[in-house]
Amino acid sequence: MQVIEVEDDMFVWCDGRNGRKRINTMLINAVQPGDWLLTFLDSAREAIDAERAAMINSALEGLERVAAGQDDFEECFADLINREPQLPEFLRTVSAHKE
Repeated sequence: MQVIEVEDDMFVWCDGRNGRKRINTMLINAVQPGDWLLTFLDSAREAIDAERAAMINSALEGLERVAAGQDDFEECFADLINREPQLPEFLRTVSAHKE
């Protein structure tokens, strides 16, 4: 979701895929209008950049298409096509220590 208005130290108003919502920001640093947030259950979990927000929104669009029984979802996952899947860095470290 993108921050539209800062209400106070704990809440902001954001626009996102499902309209405008009031988002709790107690778990992250201060934000400003224009910032992008990864949210869950009306709480900000992480401040993210516009590129990551676009990728997440595209993936969510793809999941909605799949759930609706559509088969035109591949472009929603363009960042995954024609590349080998990679473990996140924190899992690569754990995996390397177990070997």
